[in-house]
Amino acid sequence: MERSELISIRLDLIKRHFHPSHVPTLVAVTKKQPVSDIEFAYRAGVRDFGENRVDELLEKAKECERLGLDDICWHFIGQIQSKKIPKLLSVKNLVAIHSIDSHVTLQNLMKRQDDFNGHNLRLFLQVNTSNENEKSGFIEWDELAAAINLLLNNEGQAFELYGLMTMSKLRTNNFEEDALKCFNQLKKIKVSLIKDFHLHDLKLSMGMSNDFEVALQAGTDYLRLGSSIFAPDQRDRE
Repeated sequence: MERSELISIRLDLIKRHFHPSHVPTLVAVTKKQPVSDIEFAYRAGVRDFGENRVDELLEKAKECERLGLDDICWHFIGQIQSKKIPKLLSVKNLVAIHSIDSHVTLQNLMKRQDDFNGHNLRLFLQVNTSNENEKSGFIEWDELAAAINLLLNNEGQAFELYGLMTMSKLRTNNFEEDALKCFNQLKKIKVSLIKDFHLHDLKLSMGMSNDFEVALQAGTDYLRLGSSIFAPDQRDRE
């Protein structure tokens, strides 16, 4: 089977899980994938792509621009290093960052707003709903509230408080059950923040290739899918 056909079939299979009344944005995570895979997914209708390394994102964004894929929307989903913020913000068609994991990270980003060359950048605050030490993300309510206040005081600028992000539990014998707990916990935090800060809405970024069906059940707005779209065809390994 041709690579382009395989990617198209996988995308169709994923979309069959979507409920017509709530269709999430599918962010195709292309880390370590060739630009040709991005082009295949683009031709299959995908417009939102995610990367977790700044240098790789910048290189791929330039190559996609050269190929004429002008309406791609780039999402950064990796850990943010302060020294690479200017380079990240220079990426053409960067529309969202899903990985604001601390108040300090947010402060460092806000200081470099002048480096952003777009019109609007959607920021998701990463919340550690599983309380696992190996994961980044907000845990304490006071720090999360401080980040919300910092963004609200920035209203009218290019950076926008847009949503919350989380990942499901890694160490568990009840994967689906614990994933649903993490996702429902983020939903509760969303409701509390909207009430306490008089927000209009917050979008939820939750669900990866191993748990996206659970995330759909929980009502996610953004899915970050990599291997379920781009994993090698098993027949190619035989």
